[in-house]
Amino acid sequence: MPIADMNWNILWSSTGGGTLEMNIGAQKAVGQASLGQADGEGLCNSGIRGFRTRPNPAGPENVTDFGDNFYNWPNTVFDQSLTSVTFALALGSHQEGTVVCNILRWS
Repeated sequence: MPIADMNWNILWSSTGGGTLEMNIGAQKAVGQASLGQADGEGLCNSGIRGFRTRPNPAGPENVTDFGDNFYNWPNTVFDQSLTSVTFALALGSHQEGTVVCNILRWS
């Protein structure tokens, strides 16, 4: 199954972390988060905070939220009707970091 298209962005923070939401039309896709770089002392984590799907084009979106605990954030999600991925970065004090945020759309 070849990749048909890709969306990407960078999430950067030096203030404890943050989130970045990327939206697409409902389709078969993978969201993937990768720690780009981190500087400073202490724990840092990146992942997917949540995602949305729309299995029925005329219906509502289904929301999955992995919560505030960054140990629960997966690095990859896949769905046949993915519409949105919320990427996240958690940092300790005196740190900065980046997350590479990808959505790969399959044909």
